[in-house]
Amino acid sequence: MTPRGGVGPIAAQRARNAALRDQADALAAPHQPAARPLPVIVLPANTRETTPLPDETREQFLRHLRLQITRAFAAPLRDNTAPMSEEDEAMRADAGEIEGPSADSDALAVGAVLGAACATCRGECCTAGGTHAFLKAASLVRVRANLATSDGGSPSADAIEAHYAAALPARHYRGSCVFHATGGCTLARGLRSNLCNRYLCGALTQLTRAMAATGEASAFVAAADSVHLRRMALLSPEGARAIARP
Repeated sequence: MTPRGGVGPIAAQRARNAALRDQADALAAPHQPAARPLPVIVLPANTRETTPLPDETREQFLRHLRLQITRAFAAPLRDNTAPMSEEDEAMRADAGEIEGPSADSDALAVGAVLGAACATCRGECCTAGGTHAFLKAASLVRVRANLATSDGGSPSADAIEAHYAAALPARHYRGSCVFHATGGCTLARGLRSNLCNRYLCGALTQLTRAMAATGEASAFVAAADSVHLRRMALLSPEGARAIARP
């Protein structure tokens, strides 16, 4: 319901989003190439503080992990050395486990920019990971098979649990995923959930589309909460250059 004499919450948020985009455009303007402007994208910003990982939070995650490992071990151990069907290859590429057949140098360059964009945001999407880290049995079927391939044997359930327990940080962002720390995810990519490996938020999807439309391998990315721009950077395959805010 719209308040008398005012605007509704959706319209108000749209107005705030437009103002944030205007601020981002203004900050990028002095650094834009003269020939063709680079895309400017506004991402959400993680503004949480870090805290020691609580013992109860750690134990809740390990209980969840043990249940998913048990479910994963109910399936036969996958042979990663066997030829893949097109369906298997597409499924594993979709999970972020392997590069798809269309992967090329341009795709890898975009991937580097997306990684730098996530670092500018500092992982707002990770805050939904809680004590499950999005890990389900399907992810652990993959992890089990990958560990078997790399170690030359079939890893035990305890060995898989040990990999995850060792990656739990001493400190994480308060109320966020157990593995969400100031340096990013403390899990090696191969241990992360299928969802984490393939997920793109709406702003990152917008970024990939803008880069594809312009043919550029660089872009400006700002990270904002609902009211203020918190961080901004010029991203390229070579890295990120911070843009100073007033």
